This record gives sequence, C-alpha cells and structure tokens, in this order.
Amino acid sequence: MEKKKYQSYINNFRRRLASYLKQNIGFTCNIFPSEDGGGILEFVIGDAVENDDTYKEKSNSLGAALSHIEQKAFGGNLEGLNFGGTNTILEANRIILIKESNLKEWSDEAAAKDVGKLLSDSKRGGA
Repeated sequence: MEKKKYQSYINNFRRRLASYLKQNIGFTCNIFPSEDGGGILEFVIGDAVENDDTYKEKSNSLGAALSHIEQKAFGGNLEGLNFGGTNTILEANRIILIKESNLKEWSDEAAAKDVGKLLSDSKRGGA
C-alpha cells in the first residue's frame, strides 16, 4: 500500500509539472520512506534525464530520512526534526519534498497544490 501511495503521488506530480518544462527535461525521484507513512521525495531534474524512481530503505522518522540526503537547508542532528504537511527545499537541479503521512498530502490534489506552490515560489525567486 505504501509504495502505491508514493508512486501515485510521484506520477501525478511529474505529470502536472511536465507541462511547464521544456520537452526533453526529465526527472528521477529518490524515495526515502519513513516508518510513520511519511516520506521524502528527492526529484533530480535535468536535460534528457530518465524518468526513473528509486526506493530507498525505510527510516524511523522523516528527520532520519533527511539525514540520508545531501542538502543545505537543515544541518546538525536531523533525527529530532518534526515535519508537518509538505515542506519544500529547492536546490540547483533538485526539488526535495518532505511529506507527512496524512493521506491528503499524497493525493492528486496535493500534487497540484505542490506544483502550484513550487511555480509560485520560483517566480518570487525563493522557496
């Protein structure tokens, strides 16, 4: 069930964002699931990148999952961090989404909202 939830969201997110990208732009997704049903999605975007998904080992928490991703937004001991809703990190050619377990955060409507927020943030020049 968990993998189906993640994959459905990823497919919806990819479909909704693709219409705003150049024709040959693709993105891989690294999925870092957490024990509570939340997860972190690391999308790597690039020219002629294959749309491929890689599931990583399940972590005890979202903070623990985040410790497996090289990023500049959070430092120190990440294990104690708590996240609610959907949190976005934008870095160079990556979009990192930190999503809590609530099923509403993994729906097609959430994918549309996340893409809308991403586009709005990118126009303002920040996350």
